[in-house]
Formats: sequence, C-alpha cells, structure tokens
Amino acid sequence: MNRKIDTGALGAGFVLITIGILMLVDRYSILEFGDLVRRFWPLVLIVFGVPKLFRRATLWNGLWLITIGTWLQLIQFRFLGMTYGNSWPLLLIALGGGMIVRVMVDVALPEEERHEQQH
Repeated sequence: MNRKIDTGALGAGFVLITIGILMLVDRYSILEFGDLVRRFWPLVLIVFGVPKLFRRATLWNGLWLITIGTWLQLIQFRFLGMTYGNSWPLLLIALGGGMIVRVMVDVALPEEERHEQQH
C-alpha cells in the first residue's frame, strides 16, 4: 500500500510545534519570544516553502518562498552589511536565474510531463 504524505499538514504540524516550543522557552525566561520573532520572522517563508518542493506543480513557488525568505533573513542578520536598499539587486539576479533555469527544465522535459505539469 503506497500512501502519500500530506506535506501541508506535515509543515503546519512543524510550525505549531516550533511556535509552542518558542512560547514555552519564553515562559521559562530562557529566551525572549519577541526578540526571536523580530530576528527570525523570515524563516516562516522558508518553512512554508519547503513542503512545496515535494510536488512538481508547486516546486517553483516553494523555491521562490525559500529564496525570498533567505534574502530577508540575511538582511535581518546584516550579513555582509546587507540592507533592503543595497541588496535588492540580488532579487533581480535570482529572478533572472530562476527564469533561465525554468526555461531549461521545460525544454528538457518530455512533452507528456510538460502537459501534466500544467494541469
């Protein structure tokens, strides 16, 4: 018997567990939950993007959520001095690269798979 995993429910379960752990840690004054939310809120985009990677129909959506979440997280940490103002060209590079990769993948796919992917 081959059963499919409900990746949406799996992802939501992990999100709820993570939020519960963070709130519990806040209650015991180990870490301040508000600071964690302010610093790590872009990870929510990444968490929602990961399950989309497991379905061909939502693969590109997942990659974009992960890309934007990663960019925002790097800005939060000021990685290499990154800010919104000086790093937005990275999104243009990622958009252009994603478009090129998508075209190349579409060309490499057999006609039947391209038809299935559109439905």
